[in-house]
Amino acid sequence: MPPSMRRLTPILAAFLTLSLAACSNTDSADNAPATSNDLTGSGPATLWVRAADEPMDKALVAAWNEANPERKITMLTVPDAQYVQKYVQAVRSGDAPDLVAVDIANVKSLTSQNLLTDITSLVDALPYKSALAPAAVQISTVGGKIYALPHQLDVSMLYYNKDLFTRAGLDPAKPPASLDELVADARKITALGGDTYGFTFAGNCAGCNAYTLLPYIWASGGDIMNAEGTQATLDDPAVKAALDAHKTMWDEKLMPAAAKDDNGATWLNGFQSGKIGMIALGSFAISVYKAQAGLNFGVTNIPGSKGTASFLGGDVVGIARGAKNAKTAWDFIAWSMSEDVQKSVVAKTGQLTVRSDTADNELTKAEPRLLQANQLVATAKVPATAKYNSLFIDPTGPYLQFIRDWVFTGDPAKAISDGKSGFSSRLAS
Repeated sequence: MPPSMRRLTPILAAFLTLSLAACSNTDSADNAPATSNDLTGSGPATLWVRAADEPMDKALVAAWNEANPERKITMLTVPDAQYVQKYVQAVRSGDAPDLVAVDIANVKSLTSQNLLTDITSLVDALPYKSALAPAAVQISTVGGKIYALPHQLDVSMLYYNKDLFTRAGLDPAKPPASLDELVADARKITALGGDTYGFTFAGNCAGCNAYTLLPYIWASGGDIMNAEGTQATLDDPAVKAALDAHKTMWDEKLMPAAAKDDNGATWLNGFQSGKIGMIALGSFAISVYKAQAGLNFGVTNIPGSKGTASFLGGDVVGIARGAKNAKTAWDFIAWSMSEDVQKSVVAKTGQLTVRSDTADNELTKAEPRLLQANQLVATAKVPATAKYNSLFIDPTGPYLQFIRDWVFTGDPAKAISDGKSGFSSRLAS
């Protein structure tokens, strides 16, 4: 395994691990959420982070501790698969951390259980509130109350091999902007022969396809669930458009046979070999492929039949319910989002900034592909469901089986029927 892939391992773990504890319910009827008016405690604080996102958090904590020696932050890294369960147990036992950086797709699970502190009044007072990644704020909001803010972000994009585009007679400055163009370009690239394929995806990886296939659906004008995240909409025409495009590319052998069984372990390898024309991945892969000598690649928005879209991944950060040093926790959050820190610490680590008004900084502009990714933060989406892990991450869950039945088995009717039953069962549990 090359060094670039070793660095990627924790990131892939975020997609491939299962945290079903996120879907559990707690008896919180007599436990109203803590509010920002209750913030007390200005001593040293504790921060829990996911293993997948440790590097940037280390840089942030080091910078904070240097400037605040009397209020140092102690950081604890928790394995992704154990994170939600450990956090729930810590809050229940009265031993909660002060700060919690949680997977953006799991925050609904925590807010539904009243496990975070209401910080609405503090957020409303921020002069840059409107510049914060909107999907991250929205997914962290319940009943008009805000419980977390964007912390460390990633967006899904379409990567394409410029050299293969040129060899296939395609304009490398004009990547596909629609599903029809995606399929047409895949045909021309595959026609080059020599084990070259126009497209690939991890056909047996649930989390990978939540992050990268859902945007094709959104970009086709629809969704796979209703706005409340309480019901599957598998017969939406937008779902059909996205999955039919994948089915066509599979049926016409425009992707390698290995795509069917790829569980994410080799998700990046095909494109890295220079034999794959296009693949959808997170913006984290920019740094991986940039380090690959001779790989001439570009990035673009994920296309659909009516536009383009992106999934907003990464973490949001909030104050734990029961935090003993909540004032320090808030001060750290506000400091981490300040213009100076976003530019001097976050951008320096090669991460996306959480504010649209800080994306156009010198460090980010030095890598145009990263700047393009950062600009997607303003429009990228997140599925709104407290059952995200059970539905979209579990390899035995309904989402992955739905995709496989449609694309590989070639039976959309069965995929929809079984998928609706599977989604309903998981949503009711």
